[in-house]
Amino acid sequence: MNGILEGPRFHLSQVMRDSYLMAMSPMEILNPAVVDITPQGLTVDCVVSGPQLGLLEADEKYAGPLTIHLEVAKVEGPITVTGTLEGTALRQCVRCLTEYADPLSVSVYAEYMRQAGSSSKASVAAQPRGGKRREPGVEAAEEADKEEDEVYFYQGEHIDMAPMLREQIILSAPMQPLCREDCQGLCPQCGQNWNDRRCGCPPEQVPNPFRVLRDRSSKDGNA
Repeated sequence: MNGILEGPRFHLSQVMRDSYLMAMSPMEILNPAVVDITPQGLTVDCVVSGPQLGLLEADEKYAGPLTIHLEVAKVEGPITVTGTLEGTALRQCVRCLTEYADPLSVSVYAEYMRQAGSSSKASVAAQPRGGKRREPGVEAAEEADKEEDEVYFYQGEHIDMAPMLREQIILSAPMQPLCREDCQGLCPQCGQNWNDRRCGCPPEQVPNPFRVLRDRSSKDGNA
């Protein structure tokens, strides 16, 4: 008898849980209760907009929503969050100033620990695994701080994952966005986009420091 009832109960529980999640807003889904996070894990799936995560146009612009898939688990110690955030970012090329669509895929990893004091978060931001904003030569130093930077602290009975996701998105953005690797840029004289067509402007003369010195010497000699 118990075996017969187990199935319907499990099915009903899943239906009720799915209906409950469908009634929740994306920001409520990203703010799960700690008691719901078990060793078996909690799956978080939602679709949000940039402004819902606190991303202003000055930070990032997007073509459409952002899809979030996270696995939240607590076995021993901190609550771990792993997953992905995907969408399409709209960036401005630094060479030709053209806005282009850039596929966005951020690998998310963070740890949450309960904070006893008044501060809600110890580190400034969790470092993204892609590391696009890291400058050459400083990766070794940043790697030493990586574990500390990935730790967030929470208070109360919920963990708010939206600020962490916002930080990881911003930090994953390239410092020098290019519409394509071989972007030709703009003509410095007329502003023509060389990716579209070449203009008729003469090649820009590169200043010759030796010529400047010769001209200055000639003027001093004639004085």
